[in-house]
Amino acid sequence: MFAILFFIIIILLIQYLRVLKRYVREIIFASTKVSEGDFSVKLKENLTGDLGNLTKNFNYMLETIKNNIWEFEDKNSKLQAILKSISSGIIAIDNQRNILLMNESAKLIFDYMYDDFEKRPIEEIIKNKLILQKIDYLMLSKDKKNILVEENNKYFNIKVDTIKMAKKNNIIIGSLINIEDITEKKNLEKMRSDFVANVTHELKTPLTSISGFVETLRENEDIDILTRNRFLGIIDSETNRLKRLIDDILMLSFIESDDKVKTKEIVNLNGIIQEVLCLVSDKIKDKNINIKKDYEELSININRDYLKQIILNLIDNAIKYNIEGGNIYISIVDHKNYLDLVIEDSGIGIAKKDLNRVFERFYRVDKARSKKIGGTGLGLAIVKHIVLSIGGNINVDSKLGKGTQFNIRLPKNN
Repeated sequence: MFAILFFIIIILLIQYLRVLKRYVREIIFASTKVSEGDFSVKLKENLTGDLGNLTKNFNYMLETIKNNIWEFEDKNSKLQAILKSISSGIIAIDNQRNILLMNESAKLIFDYMYDDFEKRPIEEIIKNKLILQKIDYLMLSKDKKNILVEENNKYFNIKVDTIKMAKKNNIIIGSLINIEDITEKKNLEKMRSDFVANVTHELKTPLTSISGFVETLRENEDIDILTRNRFLGIIDSETNRLKRLIDDILMLSFIESDDKVKTKEIVNLNGIIQEVLCLVSDKIKDKNINIKKDYEELSININRDYLKQIILNLIDNAIKYNIEGGNIYISIVDHKNYLDLVIEDSGIGIAKKDLNRVFERFYRVDKARSKKIGGTGLGLAIVKHIVLSIGGNINVDSKLGKGTQFNIRLPKNN
């Protein structure tokens, strides 16, 4: 009887050992998969007792880890998307000043387009010593206001905040650096300020002249008719100058803020040129200017008014600054996707030092001559703004005493 019982126990023990061995193999297999990063494995829950509980706990642990990883990856993806969409440069560093994360804007600001920034010292990424000094100051300062840094004609707005672990008594684990490149904003502010100052100056001169002559006429009733007419002629001239200036200022403002550029149509380029030549025909006759053309019948998809404004300003300038009996050459070269419009004159030309500034607002090569012939200093600025707004480009080539050539590239289907 004892032998039979012993034999049964041996058989049950062998069976249990087989089950245990198979279970251990499954555990080893599952753990190997997990160590390789595969959390899709799952143990068969066909056992009872302690092994059954171990199986359930193991599967629950894997499911929890898998869900945590998915949640972490989801949050990380959202964080990366948020960081990528932020226009400011964002850099997070730990207490040892090693970088934890950095967005694309920060990479652009500091010209570091690699992905190996993690755990690298911040000094290896930010080479600008002045910016590093300001960051160090903000990290140590209790006053967390922004600091403006100006260097090499670049402007940066810097702010530093501490990174804390909220669930652990607000322990500081690092710093978050926000760096915004505000160079363009500062340049626009300066441009706006300069523009206001220039407009004020340009308006003040003719208004002073008009006011002075009106006062003279009012207080001197015995002025002879010739002198009176001369004064009235000056008032009329200054009034027209004011009108031209205001019209150009409004045109420039309109171009910069208008969506009219989107209203396009198929325009006959030859017809526009002919319209402009008719408008300035009296000026052409007065200076005995010869117009020479070199182009075929061409059309372009563009805003008609803007195209006319470009051609009118350039031809008008070519007449104003030309010599008596001079020439104006108008040519168009047809390319596959664009047209090259060239307007050249045989006039007084522009000095090399002035070429880079002729498109600036109110910039005049010869202020006395420009005002004498009615220039406002905004014509070429208007032309440039229009050309850029329609996706084209413009450049100028000139030599003193030999003439000036403007080259405008206009896209056919902008």
